[in-house]
Amino acid sequence: MLTVFRNLFGMLLLLSLVSVSFVVESRPIVDKRGVAHVVDIVANIFRGTGTFFHPVTEGGAIGSCGPIENDHSRICAMNIKQYGQASKKSPWCFLQLRVKHGGKSTVCTVTDCCPGCAEGSLDMTPQVFNDLAHPSVGAIPIEWCIRGYRGCT
Repeated sequence: MLTVFRNLFGMLLLLSLVSVSFVVESRPIVDKRGVAHVVDIVANIFRGTGTFFHPVTEGGAIGSCGPIENDHSRICAMNIKQYGQASKKSPWCFLQLRVKHGGKSTVCTVTDCCPGCAEGSLDMTPQVFNDLAHPSVGAIPIEWCIRGYRGCT
């Protein structure tokens, strides 16, 4: 009787796991940083600090992902913890992000990494940053998500 129960339980567990695998979306950005990080990925909501940089004079006109950038590009540099190895193209390259601050919202494309940025933070061009705050502010709290994923538009 115990063997029958174990076999039945095993089959139910296997079916449950297979069912869940069809429901859960996967992204190539999962790592081993703990439950809070996994919750952020599942919810598709990230929080950090938003700053701005001048691509040509601060880091170079060609970002880690490859394209030529300038102050008018609608791009951002991803913090190094989420981006990955700076010398390689990341799975984040060319993803569009919706960035929010104080009731304002804008869109940017990840084309670079920011080695000095804390996890969850983005370094944006003046073109993008100005949509959210005046440059004199310097640094702002931001919330962002990956467009086209989990309800982010």
